[in-house]
Amino acid sequence: MALVIAGSYEGGLHGWTFDNDNYELKFSFAAHQGCIRCVATNSHVEDAQPLLLTGGDDEVIRAFSLSSFRQLGELSKHAGTVTDLCFCGSKHFASASADGTILLWRLKEWTCVHVLGGHDKPVHSVDAHPSGRMLLSTGADRTLRLWDLVEGRGAHITRTKGESTKVCWNGPATSYLLILGARVEVLDVETSTTEFDIDVGARVLDACFLAGTDFVATADGAGCIRVWSAQGCVWRRSRRGGGRVKALAGLRVGPCDQCASLDAWAASFRLVAAASSGAAEAWAPAGPADDLDDEAAAAPAAVAAGTTARLTCLAVHAVSTTRPRSNSSFSGEASKRGLKDKLKRKRARSRSRSGSGV
Repeated sequence: MALVIAGSYEGGLHGWTFDNDNYELKFSFAAHQGCIRCVATNSHVEDAQPLLLTGGDDEVIRAFSLSSFRQLGELSKHAGTVTDLCFCGSKHFASASADGTILLWRLKEWTCVHVLGGHDKPVHSVDAHPSGRMLLSTGADRTLRLWDLVEGRGAHITRTKGESTKVCWNGPATSYLLILGARVEVLDVETSTTEFDIDVGARVLDACFLAGTDFVATADGAGCIRVWSAQGCVWRRSRRGGGRVKALAGLRVGPCDQCASLDAWAASFRLVAAASSGAAEAWAPAGPADDLDDEAAAAPAAVAAGTTARLTCLAVHAVSTTRPRSNSSFSGEASKRGLKDKLKRKRARSRSRSGSGV
């Protein structure tokens, strides 16, 4: 079983349990004043306390427990919309903002340990290397930047071929993708050369690698969801529902030893999509390569009900059947007194000193 979590334009946070291709609404509440632009979970950290981070137009980052579905606290250090969030290993997370900065936070104390400045326009996207020691970022200044998170400094700058709205590593971090308007470029990490270039033909709203494969999934402004290989489009579906898909994520639903083919991947995973109509869909990218002549093929495997909010972002989190061990991020004083109380005290002290902060 897994949790599918989506933020909305109205500031609401919505979560569903997903099991055997069935959605069940778990929670739905107002979380931000204004649009939620990004959500992130620490699903990659085994045996950790499950966390959800959210950010949006109100310039605030909020932290929630995915065990109790309660807010733990909030962080306010950015001077612009929080545009993206990602966990960096098990002890840190990064936040990007329209103010042009990237902040690196330590989970244990919930404090900002590095301010990564370099983008001279809004930062659109960040994604951490699986090691948690490096970070890629893209922004409106048409640069791709690699950051050394250990030293807290920039390591490399590359000019992109246009304004990139998303950067994303593949699983083994041998490649990364960039969304560039109506194109997606997949590049080799070692050589920085293009492995393959995808011309979608319409503005790309989101893209992601399919876990364990070299396939790339895209959602575009024309209402199509596609899966691509280096040879071209291998699977295409035109959504019959309203709204546009704003976010994609892969969700594991079964064992997967090898996913050499798309059909093998679809047997063990679902491609989850969040739409501006309020629908959270789960697609199994298998069967006919194109649905143009098959109306039935255009139906997703499952569609969530329970909200008409305009969904903007998406995260998935596997639900463990065992009680997680205490994460180092919650050790010491924070675990004894509660993270929420600690963050309240930190905000009060910060305001008394400078009128701003956590």
